[in-house]
Parts: sequence; structure tokens; C-alpha cells
Amino acid sequence: MKIATFRFGELEIPEENIIEFPKGLIGFEQFKKFVLLEREDSDPFCWLQSLEDPNLAFVVINPTIFFKNYKIEIHYKELEDIQVSSLDRIEIFAIVTIPDDISKMSANLLGPLVINLDNNNGKQVVLSNSPYTIQHYVLDELSKNVKDSARKQRLAVQI
Repeated sequence: MKIATFRFGELEIPEENIIEFPKGLIGFEQFKKFVLLEREDSDPFCWLQSLEDPNLAFVVINPTIFFKNYKIEIHYKELEDIQVSSLDRIEIFAIVTIPDDISKMSANLLGPLVINLDNNNGKQVVLSNSPYTIQHYVLDELSKNVKDSARKQRLAVQI
């Protein structure tokens, strides 16, 4: 399938890479088909590109890369409509917002995207009873992880 995109020009997308969100994404319910684009120049960030609107693409991350302790609880009923049979066959992403002040880049950890790897169906889930919000600062967390890692290395050397 060939698609035209605003950011990446014309792309050839294999049918098996199409991700369908039967209920769309929050605020974008009319758009159901997307593709996940991984680019070396933006790793670990990916793009979730709409196949129905060339101007619609979301920056997404695997939240555990930046938020090491990110754990979610999803009721099995939430996953029925994307036919999840095994939790080891899902992938989780968080939508990233990048404002003009890049230091305020944030990830929506309250509304993760869950993708069933067996059938490429996806769903945005709103977590209930969660400590997360829609705005967790990515660079603050990255800085904290680097400091924690450096502190652990110093401790290891001191012993």
C-alpha cells in the first residue's frame, strides 16, 4: 500500500504493518488505520502515522525506556475488543507531546496505546486508579535516570 504523508513523503507500507484501532484514538475517533514508523534519526521515538490523514502523526515511545518503573493494570475486559490472548503478545506505547519549549516534552502515561502483536489491533486505554497523568516530563525523567545510574556506578566503585 502506498501512502502520502506530510512529514515523510510517499511511503510503501506492507499490509501486515497496518495497525487498526477499531475505536480510534481519544479525540481522533474517526481515524482507525495507522502504521508505526521507526526512524534511526529519531530513535527511541517512533511515529504513529495515520493512513487516512497524511497530516496526522503522533510521536510515541515505549514508556519503559524513559520511565523505568512504569507498570500498568488493565482489566481483561479492556483488551477483549482487540482480542488479546496473552499479555506477552502486546506492546505498549505512550503518546508524546513536544511543545516549542522542548524541555517540557511530556508523555501521556494515563492513556497508553496497547497493540496486539498477533492481529495488529490497537486500543488507547484510559487507566483507572492510576498514579499516572497525561503529562509526565520525558527529559526530567531521563535526567533522573542518568543521575541514578551515575550514583549507582559511584556506589559500585566505592565498595
